Amino acid sequence: MHEADHRFTVLGHVRDAQGEGRSEVTVTLEHKGGVKQQAKTESSGYYESVFHLHDNNLGDEIIVTAGSEVKRIVTVFDVEDKHSVREGRVDFGAPAKESPVLYYWLGGGGLFLCVVIYFFLIKKGNVPREKKQLLKKEKHKK
Repeated sequence: MHEADHRFTVLGHVRDAQGEGRSEVTVTLEHKGGVKQQAKTESSGYYESVFHLHDNNLGDEIIVTAGSEVKRIVTVFDVEDKHSVREGRVDFGAPAKESPVLYYWLGGGGLFLCVVIYFFLIKKGNVPREKKQLLKKEKHKK
């Protein structure tokens, strides 16, 4: 693999009209210098392709084709930065569907928070005064 300052990664997703990833779609990428690459999408519709480019390729165009849809991306990066990943994103199709998993996590987190609040504020606050005094006396005996 090339050093970070000698590569440019084009990545993205190919999705259908409902936002579901399309697998096994061939994505063709062509750099102006005639370098042509192909990538196949994974089950989630994700693809990635790495070009060997240098600082003087800043501003070059890469043509990305998925099916009959053609898009163009311009290579943009900081030529002074020799360590950060240089990449561009090209997505095809509808935006991704929202995952219900997020809502499950938020709902579960909210429920947990309610239980914690109930336990610490309500249950602990309702300990009878006599029991609190008894617990204090036992602590002092030890």
